[in-house]
Amino acid sequence: KEFDSKIRQSAKRELQSLINALNGKMVPTGKGGDPIRNPNALPTGKNFYAFDPSKIPSKAVYKLGAKMADELLKTYRSEKGSYPGKLTFNLWSTECIRHEGVQESQILYLLGIKPKWNEWGKVTGLEVIPRHILKRPRIDVVMIPSGLYRDIFSNLMQFLDKAVGLAKKQDEKDNFVRQHIETLRKQLIGKGVDKKLADRLASVRMFSVAPGNYGTGMEDVIEASGTWEKEEEVVSVFFNRMSHLYGQGFWGDKAEEKEKQLDGINFSSKDLFKSALKDVKISVHSRSTNLYGTLDNDDFYQYLGSTAMAVRSVNGESPEVYVTNLSDPSNPRQESLNKFMGREMRSRYLNPAWINKMMDEGYSGARFIKRVVSHLWGWQVTVPETVDETKWQEMYEVYVEDKFDLDIKEKFEDADNLWAYQNILARMIEVTRKEYWNPDKEVVEKLTKEFVNTVEKVGLACSGNICDNKKLSDAIVKNMEQIPGLKAKIDTYNEALTKVQNVQNIIAKVPDPAQFAKTEVNKNLKELPQKTIEGLEVTEVNKKSNNENRNVIKEPSVWIFVLLIIFVYGWYSKSKKRNDTIK
Repeated sequence: KEFDSKIRQSAKRELQSLINALNGKMVPTGKGGDPIRNPNALPTGKNFYAFDPSKIPSKAVYKLGAKMADELLKTYRSEKGSYPGKLTFNLWSTECIRHEGVQESQILYLLGIKPKWNEWGKVTGLEVIPRHILKRPRIDVVMIPSGLYRDIFSNLMQFLDKAVGLAKKQDEKDNFVRQHIETLRKQLIGKGVDKKLADRLASVRMFSVAPGNYGTGMEDVIEASGTWEKEEEVVSVFFNRMSHLYGQGFWGDKAEEKEKQLDGINFSSKDLFKSALKDVKISVHSRSTNLYGTLDNDDFYQYLGSTAMAVRSVNGESPEVYVTNLSDPSNPRQESLNKFMGREMRSRYLNPAWINKMMDEGYSGARFIKRVVSHLWGWQVTVPETVDETKWQEMYEVYVEDKFDLDIKEKFEDADNLWAYQNILARMIEVTRKEYWNPDKEVVEKLTKEFVNTVEKVGLACSGNICDNKKLSDAIVKNMEQIPGLKAKIDTYNEALTKVQNVQNIIAKVPDPAQFAKTEVNKNLKELPQKTIEGLEVTEVNKKSNNENRNVIKEPSVWIFVLLIIFVYGWYSKSKKRNDTIK
C-alpha cells in the first residue's frame, strides 16, 4: 500500500519539480536507483544522486564481488574441469550506479587484487593478494566499457588498468594474466614493435568506442538482415567501433595513429583487440534492475551479445555467457544467459496476463512487443546457442496462432498499429529464410498468409526489414506462389511494395525541417542592415524604425517558406507513424 502510494505521488512530484527547475527554484535532492532494490528512491521527482565514486567499491561490495567471482569459477570448473584462463566483462555506468561496483570487484578479485581503504572508506590504492592466500591462478580479464561508463567512471577505468599492471608483475607459474601478456608481447616484438611499446600494447585490457562516441553500432546492421549473409560481415562493425585502446597510456586511441614507430609495421588496434579476445572462455554482464531484462531493449545484446559474437569469430566457438543477476539484493547469483532470458520470456512475453496489460497501452504497447521480437533476433544473431528454435516456435504460437485466445491480431488492429504485427510476421519469415528457425511447412504458410492479410488491410510499413530487404521480398513472393489463393495476390503485394518504396525515396529527399527553417531565416536576416557593434548606448526606442525592421517578417516569401515547412513536416510525421516500427 505504501509502495503504491509513493508511485502515485511520483507523477505529481515529477511535474512540480520540472516547473520548479524551469523557474530557477530548488529541486530537493535524494537517492535514485531501482525502486525495488532501493525503496527510498520513491517517490521520484528529486535531483537524485548515487554515491561518491572515490568510495567504489566499498569493503562490503568488494566482498560480494569476490563471492560472485568464486561462484563463476566454481560453476565453470564443475562443468569443464579447469579454470577459465580469460574472461570478458561489459561495464555500464547505469549498472555501476545501481550495484556500486560489484562488477569491478569481480574483476579485481579474478586478477587477485584488492583495494586499500582509508578510515573514511575511500579507496586509496591497490594491493596484491598473495598466491598462497588466493589459492588459485590469477584470471585474465578483458573489459569492454560503454562510452557513458568511460565518461562517468574514468577513475575506475584507470583503477582497473593499474590492477592489470599489478597482476602482470606477479611471477607465478599459473598466472594467466602474465602468460597471455607475455605471449602477445613476443608476437609484437617479432613484428618489429619496440619492446617497451610492445609491453604496453600487450597489456591493454580495455577496449571501447572513440572519445565522444557512444554505442556499438550493431543494432542497425543486425536489423538490416538483407544486407549480409555471413556473421563475419556483422561482427566487423563491432571490431571497427570498439577497438579503441584504453589504459597503459592510451585513452581512446588507435595505436597505429598515435605511435609513429608503428609506421610500416603490420599492426592495427583491431588486430590487438582480436588478440586480447583469444582464448576467452566466459563473457559476463550484469543486471541489477527489475525493470529491464534482455529482450526489452537492444543495448544488452549490443554489448554482451556482440562481445560473445566477437569471441566466437576469433576462437571458432562462443564463450559461456553469464549474467550476474543482482536484481534481488537478498539473492545475488550468477546465471547463464539462457536461464536468465528463459525466465524473462515465461514471466513476460509468453505470459497472457503480461500481454493483455501491454496491449492495453494501445499503439505503444503493440510497438513494444514488436521490439521484443526484434531484440530476440539480435540475440539470435549474436548468441545463437541461447536462442534455439523452441523460442521462435513459442513466440509464433502465442502471437500468431494465438494459443491463449487473446485476440492478438484484433488487439494490434484496435491499437491502430497493425504495422507492428506486420513487422513481427516479417521478422519471423526472415528468420526462416536465413534458416535459424526451420519450422513445419504449415507454419511458414500461416506466417505468409497473415503477412499478406496485413498488407491488404493497411499497406506496408517501410521498415528496413520489409521494404529495403529484397531477399525477404523475393522469399515472400516465392512462398505466395506455393500457397493456394495467394498467387493471385502477388501483383497487389508488389504494387504495395513499390508504393511504399517510392514514398520512402521522396521522404529521403525532403530536407530536414529544422535545418531548412534555419537556412531560410539566415538568408532573410542577411537582408537586414549590417553594422559593426562598437559599444553599448542607452537610447529611446524608435518605434517607427522598429516597425520598419519588422517588415522583413511580413515578406510573403517568408510565410511561404513557413507554410512549406509545416506541410513537409506534417507529411513526414504522417509517413513516419507508419514507419514507426523501425526503432
